[in-house]
Amino acid sequence: MENKKTALIIEGGGQRGVFSFGITDTFIARNYDPFDIYIGVSNGVAVLCWYLIRETDNNLEKMLYAAKGDYLCYKNIFTGKDILKFHQMYEDGEKMFKPSMDKIKNNLEGKEYIAVVTDAIEANAEYYSFGDGDWMPKMIASGTLPVLVRTPSLINGRRKFDGGVADPLPVEKAYEMGAKKIILIRTYEEKFKRKMKLENYIGALFSKKYPKLRNALLKHDKTYNRALDFIKNPPNDCEIVQLCPPKKLKSKRDSKNTEILKADYKLGKRVAAEYLDGLED
Repeated sequence: MENKKTALIIEGGGQRGVFSFGITDTFIARNYDPFDIYIGVSNGVAVLCWYLIRETDNNLEKMLYAAKGDYLCYKNIFTGKDILKFHQMYEDGEKMFKPSMDKIKNNLEGKEYIAVVTDAIEANAEYYSFGDGDWMPKMIASGTLPVLVRTPSLINGRRKFDGGVADPLPVEKAYEMGAKKIILIRTYEEKFKRKMKLENYIGALFSKKYPKLRNALLKHDKTYNRALDFIKNPPNDCEIVQLCPPKKLKSKRDSKNTEILKADYKLGKRVAAEYLDGLED
């Protein structure tokens, strides 16, 4: 009999990840984990980390601490320093919240947990499995945005960037790995289609050292929307379920307003509860 796998994919989105945390916290509370494959992009890797640790006590606080901290300084665009102090944020978070890699390992027996990163030189997506050496550098690399994060993320001596550049919604990867049912947690509403943003042009302008990465940034809208086409028209033997905010989240990638973040976290909990209740009907 064919082994049909189920995958959980979590999109990135910076502080919009509070919505994703609301969903996974509800999954934990309801003992819902039918998954064989877990794939995270950017902040989605961190959300999966705590889902696999099975900790819900202060997941909202993990996002609020980043909002309250001194990790964002747009003035640094003129100094060459990190505009987003991403490495420092992860280092401080690891000391504060002490994620247990042993708990992840125990909960992953016979399963795969993957971080998506983008190679700077080739601009292709790379998929690192938990257990491939130190995990924290992989998590950091998956969310290292061009321009905003100047401190290099290196894996095996090569510079890496945010996985969302090359594969923002890795549904095809999950399908290639044998997933016949895919649960995709989005941080955008279902009807959303990617348009080119100013930040992509700025990123491309500052990425002349990496011409393939520059090109990837300039066609990011096409990359994103091609994944949406796969989601809307999956192969006949594949079911894709999207868990999306019903309307555009008020939280933005760099939100610091804690009340807005709390509201979007609660929205994630509500969306998850409605989904799980529907399974029981």
